[in-house]
Amino acid sequence: MRVAAASALCDAVELAALASGKKLSPEDLASELTTGVTTEVVQDLVKEALGVAAQRADACPLGYPFEVSERVIKAKPTQEFNPYLFLLLGSALKHGGVANMQSLTIRFRKYFEDLVCWSLRTAGFAAEVLSQPRVERGLHKSLKQALLQIRRRFGENATLLGSNVTADDNDIGVDVIASLPLIDRGRSGRPVFMFQCATGPVEELESKITEKQNVFTGVWQRGFYFASSIRGGATPDDLLRLGPVYWHRLSEAGWVIDRMRIVQLAHSPLGTAVALPSGLLKLWNDLISVAPNLDWRNGWRHSLENED
Repeated sequence: MRVAAASALCDAVELAALASGKKLSPEDLASELTTGVTTEVVQDLVKEALGVAAQRADACPLGYPFEVSERVIKAKPTQEFNPYLFLLLGSALKHGGVANMQSLTIRFRKYFEDLVCWSLRTAGFAAEVLSQPRVERGLHKSLKQALLQIRRRFGENATLLGSNVTADDNDIGVDVIASLPLIDRGRSGRPVFMFQCATGPVEELESKITEKQNVFTGVWQRGFYFASSIRGGATPDDLLRLGPVYWHRLSEAGWVIDRMRIVQLAHSPLGTAVALPSGLLKLWNDLISVAPNLDWRNGWRHSLENED
């Protein structure tokens, strides 16, 4: 399982449009590429990538930061934080082109969890980042105390089985936990969503979802029931073009929120304004500053290597 080549090509085209600040046609993009294939083939591939871009625009008309048609793509002016661009730029760090790539990648891996949590809160969920570091995210450093805080904030009438939480536990298999808006406080049994966040290869997402899937619910009594829990996985990649067999397998494992679903949550018409974590906003500014230097041509070459 891997991201469809057309989706990876679309990422490269979007990065090119962002870096240039101009309207780009298939001919413009083809003239910038040295792929070892003919100009006509490159233009056909770019047209396919623009088709993916149009699909993304349809999926997230409020959050997609590009103007696109069959013949042209252009980045929209961006004055404020844009979750789509944050995910695109963070995913593109692997292509290189910036001197501080390693430190940015480490920060992106961390703050991707905060973005997932923020998008869920914006869509009206109660949500918390359970993984470390917890203090700057508003939870107690101690895992047991953090779990008790989550219980109170979610209004779940559950008893923590402290003996089931070990000194070696970090997040007991949950990076981000979410619940429906608080209703009927003191009565357990509402759905709970338990997300593992994966910024690595999509091939690892299914295993991330399924590993330790029973651990969180196993540390509670009379609450956070396994039967009403929903396992989930979050990825910064766009999986609109993922093959149906692979999408089926992922969906059997849990609720998958990819780039487009995260952006949809962040722009939910039923949502509310939620402040961005300061660390996430700082990383956003740093990503925007290095965006012109990201090697989108390298991303193009990698996507062609994945072509079936």
